[in-house]
Amino acid sequence: MRRLALIFALLAAGGGSLVAAAGADDSHTYKVELDTAFGLVTGTDVRIAGVQAGSVTDLDVNAAKRAVVTIEVSGPLSELRDDATCSSEPQSLIAEYFLDCQPGHSDRPLPDDGTIPVEQTTTTVQNDLVFNTLRQPYKERFALILNAFGTGLAGNPENLNQAVLRGAPALRSLRQALEILADQNRTIRDLNVNADVIIARLAERREDVVRFVQEAGDTAAAASDRREDLATDFRLLPGFLAELRPSLARLGDLAEEGTPLLADLDATSGQLTRFSRILPRFNDAAAPAIQTLGDASDVGRRALRRGGDEIKALKQASRDSFAATDPTAEFLSAINDPTRFTEVDPRAARDTGRPAPTGYSGGESLLNWAYYLTTASNQVDPVGHLTRFTVNEMFTNPCGVFNAGSFPNLQTGERVKGVPNAASEGPYGFAGGPFGLGPNGAPTTDASQIHNCVSWLGPTQPDINQPLNLAPYDPSVCPMGSTDLSLCNPAGSPTPRQEATARVASAAAPGEGASAAASPAGDSPTSPTGIDSGLGNLLGVGASGGGESGRGDEGAPGGAQPNVVNDLLNFLFGG
Repeated sequence: MRRLALIFALLAAGGGSLVAAAGADDSHTYKVELDTAFGLVTGTDVRIAGVQAGSVTDLDVNAAKRAVVTIEVSGPLSELRDDATCSSEPQSLIAEYFLDCQPGHSDRPLPDDGTIPVEQTTTTVQNDLVFNTLRQPYKERFALILNAFGTGLAGNPENLNQAVLRGAPALRSLRQALEILADQNRTIRDLNVNADVIIARLAERREDVVRFVQEAGDTAAAASDRREDLATDFRLLPGFLAELRPSLARLGDLAEEGTPLLADLDATSGQLTRFSRILPRFNDAAAPAIQTLGDASDVGRRALRRGGDEIKALKQASRDSFAATDPTAEFLSAINDPTRFTEVDPRAARDTGRPAPTGYSGGESLLNWAYYLTTASNQVDPVGHLTRFTVNEMFTNPCGVFNAGSFPNLQTGERVKGVPNAASEGPYGFAGGPFGLGPNGAPTTDASQIHNCVSWLGPTQPDINQPLNLAPYDPSVCPMGSTDLSLCNPAGSPTPRQEATARVASAAAPGEGASAAASPAGDSPTSPTGIDSGLGNLLGVGASGGGESGRGDEGAPGGAQPNVVNDLLNFLFGG
């Protein structure tokens, strides 16, 4: 039994210690600074937000001659913030008081044993003190006190004002209300001035006012019936506003960016008005043209239906013409490219406006050649024009057969590049000598040593004193041989572009028969038959029957035109 009693005693002591520890963890001690602690004693109730939370444990006076009240509170509202406020309030008319505190809203808690300063506290003027001043001899004493206060506080009105405000919360609230009214004095003045007018208007429309009140009542009733939906709406409203914020920001940016557009639109509003006014007349005037266009579309539809064969033939011709048009396009692009000039010419920068140093492109050089040839071979005077050039002089002139290029050494067979020199003799500067340029002649690349018949234009002469730096031609260009194998070798390999051209030509010529089928894929033909046949068909001069088209068949329209085309193509492509 003794053991059981001892166990129960230990359990009770442990439970009591746990309760005490829990209570200690939930309790807090603070100090409150007041101007006066009248009516407060040890054990006075302390309320937090109107709830009993603790009591006064000690009272003291600090160095500033103010009362310091120590309180101990516990419970869920016992933790105060550093902006907490306290005031002494009367509990009844028999001079019982309590300390009422508000916990505050700051994020920083007030530490234990922390002090609530006097700026955050107020005291109430006790009713019995007020009543005592009305009795003898208290009123004489009160007069003496006022006189003494007047003498003592004559030079310290600010402190008296603060003490009065802290002592009477109603006065502080009244002051705040008066400040608000002072800020709104103009509104109050206008309200007083316009009140009669407003009331008169409301009296004139009293039925509308009554109806408004009734409808407001109906609206309130409907809102009460849908209060759950309204609660849901208010609960979702913050999320909706958060999602709406980026859209409103973008809408603001759009408004700012659209301001110049609207300004320009406003500036052109007159023209838009004029356009809207004349547009109906334009529509009326365009009606006959649209009707005529509709009639023409009927005729055009019939023409397109009947021209199906011609359209197909044109489509096939466009496929066949690629082998000829592609290198032609590349050639025209090359001669029109100003970056591919061969010689720097100051006149080109002056004539074309391109930045120097530059030169004439191939096309510009051809135009210059035609211009200068015309002006050099023709003369104009007051009588008329005179042509200085005749075809007869090409062969009768001593310089008519003068050439520049690669000359063979008749003794060694070696070819030397250059032009005839000034010492060359003979009827045309060719006879005699190891190079066939006269007994003293040998090719030269020096402009100061050239023969009089040599035309030397500019400081650089391609393939004379300036290397050509040209890529080798395709073997199909020189099937009969070449005097310079570095430029064209019949036994060389075809270039990639020539291979592509040959493949396109072979694919675009299905009528070539066995000859086209026998040609291996990718081989470059020695004679571009696909090109001349496609071009001949495109020009309408090809053969109408079998065999090789464009080769002068009997059924070819135009008589000798196929031979002319073939001769031209053979000349251009080395066939």
